[in-house]
Amino acid sequence: MTERLDLFSTPILMASPPNAEDLNVRLLESISAHRAEHPGIDRSNIGGWHSTTDMAFWGGEPAQTLAAFAVKEVSAHMVDVAKAGKRQFNWGIEMWANVNAPGDANQLHCHPAAYWSGVYYPDPGGAEIDGNGGELLLEDPRYPLAYMTVPELLFRNADGEPVYSQFALRPVAGRIVLFPSWLRHSVRPHEGDRERVSIAINLILTGAKAEKGEA
Repeated sequence: MTERLDLFSTPILMASPPNAEDLNVRLLESISAHRAEHPGIDRSNIGGWHSTTDMAFWGGEPAQTLAAFAVKEVSAHMVDVAKAGKRQFNWGIEMWANVNAPGDANQLHCHPAAYWSGVYYPDPGGAEIDGNGGELLLEDPRYPLAYMTVPELLFRNADGEPVYSQFALRPVAGRIVLFPSWLRHSVRPHEGDRERVSIAINLILTGAKAEKGEA
């Protein structure tokens, strides 16, 4: 009998903060006000408006609530195995808003220097509907896999399903998707009936110290 091990899985977390509908309203108000005063910057965006990365500051209390929720979620999926004992890590927060009109997209990229990254959807803009594009596209981190196999000849996963080199996640209002920052990702062109608004987050480890009484 063949024994199979499926190793080195990539954690993808999906969760919704409490009172997400109210939080979405307040986040959208903050984004709209900031967008009216700032032209935005160019990063991974192909078209659309990309804010500066200090939304944790200009976004006020709703942005800080979202950041705190993201930290809480990822912390539950980490463990410190240092022999010196459990350490207390500090998190630096980068956060920015993306507003994509029909036809706008985000090119393939990753987030160097961060530990976890995420995207939250206060308003998917119709991208939640099949056929309207705007999906978050996650690329298999075993990058050569897509180029070292015969086209359309794929591995099966543990459930017997084919293993594709990309996985698309459709946006859901009030949901955050969190993933390791080294995971390459992009956004398909948005074809919804209104602007697609998302908030990206980088969680950056800024230091650690041992708890009192530990080395």
